[in-house]
Amino acid sequence: MRGPVYSFVILASLFLVIYALNYGYLSYRGTALGKTELMTNVMGTIFIVFGSLKLLNLQGFSKIFSKYDIVSKNVPHYAYLYPFIEIFLGIVLLSKSYLRESYLATIALMVISLIGVSWSLQKGLNLRCGCLGSFFHVPLSYVTISENLVMAGMAGYLLKSA
Repeated sequence: MRGPVYSFVILASLFLVIYALNYGYLSYRGTALGKTELMTNVMGTIFIVFGSLKLLNLQGFSKIFSKYDIVSKNVPHYAYLYPFIEIFLGIVLLSKSYLRESYLATIALMVISLIGVSWSLQKGLNLRCGCLGSFFHVPLSYVTISENLVMAGMAGYLLKSA
């Protein structure tokens, strides 16, 4: 398993590439580049990319995720549904449909994840993070908390702006 610094570099790089691609796309499209549209597109793309990475090995992701997620510990098939929820949420965000509901769902998913990750870290458990599926061997750490806080913060900001 890689260390937290490596994890941060991978996640930050993915976020930056996704941001740059969305910025380029919106600029190329020629529409006025609004902060809320860019943030919504970035969040939608992150959900689709991260959800797709989880699908590369759905069973492996499910095993990793079920060790720290509070919902999947109690609802057995939730871990298998989670990547599809992320991808669906990403598609809805990119389609600009039901934005208010999408922002609320994003906040709910991130808060639930924050609770599970925080409890696991507080207990001193040495677990893998499922954020990138089982594709990367990333530890559950403050980086996972940061990722969830950023997504929840963006959704909260967008909800307030909606």
